[in-house]
Amino acid sequence: MSDTELKALLADVARLHQEAAKRQQEFAKQQQEYASLRSELDKRRAEDHAKTEAAQRRTEETLRQVTKQLGGLGNKFGSFTEGLAYDSTRRILRQHFGAEIVSSRTRASHRGRSQEFDMVGVRNGAQGEVYLAEVKSELNAQELNKTLKKLREFFDFMPHLKGMKLYGLVCAVDVRGATAEMVLREGLYLATAGDENFKLVKPPPGFKPKAFTAG
Repeated sequence: MSDTELKALLADVARLHQEAAKRQQEFAKQQQEYASLRSELDKRRAEDHAKTEAAQRRTEETLRQVTKQLGGLGNKFGSFTEGLAYDSTRRILRQHFGAEIVSSRTRASHRGRSQEFDMVGVRNGAQGEVYLAEVKSELNAQELNKTLKKLREFFDFMPHLKGMKLYGLVCAVDVRGATAEMVLREGLYLATAGDENFKLVKPPPGFKPKAFTAG
């Protein structure tokens, strides 16, 4: 190999070496840029995650406060409904059903169980009738079934009234769907909220109130 050829070969080797070094530098730069971009993405993800968690905590706290306020409103509305209904129901029991004794929020116990009856009206004498009136802010099938259960178990908790005929009266502010018809089909009287008080709903023709008796 001549000197000229040797010099040309060394020049090629040097050029290839420079190109390899340049590529290595570019690769290192790309790696550095990728690492910087990755770090920035991780930082932004962490910030977004922190913001999301903070927003979620604020949302949960807001929902908790709203739920608490709605619960308090519901309790106030229930108390208002009872206050309005009790006077009206007492009047209905006395004027329409001839009750001589009317008691409110009657509590009783039986075999370790306790029960509360919203209002109980007793008509003594030959009639021997007792009326259980339940007050409902919202009347639906579930609440109606609770009232029917109370009527079926009434004499277990009030044994001193055994021998009388028991009738049911539901006083409701909000009556949903066909629930009013269900109440009457079950043989219960129904009173609904008017402008200022509760009024007894006139039963349809052929209505027969159901008399519950002690088993």
